[in-house]
Amino acid sequence: MKNIKTSDLVLTLIGFLTVLFVIINLILFDLHEAIPNTLVTCWFSAVVGEFGVLGWIKTTKVKQQEQEREKELYERLKADRDRAGGAH
Repeated sequence: MKNIKTSDLVLTLIGFLTVLFVIINLILFDLHEAIPNTLVTCWFSAVVGEFGVLGWIKTTKVKQQEQEREKELYERLKADRDRAGGAH
């Protein structure tokens, strides 16, 4: 079974719930000829906020991985240089 990332699960859930939210609002509009503007604004503000947090987390993880790779490369190059200098 494939490993599912938490962020992928959250994005899928948000997408599904947003579609459901829109369908419910269309039904409410059909019945009452009005939509709950405040609720719609709050919903989409929360979704955008969640996407922002997920993006920040992803960016932080990528930066951390790059720093770890750079550190490993530096240590490997230093060890190679020390070995080459010790062989003379």
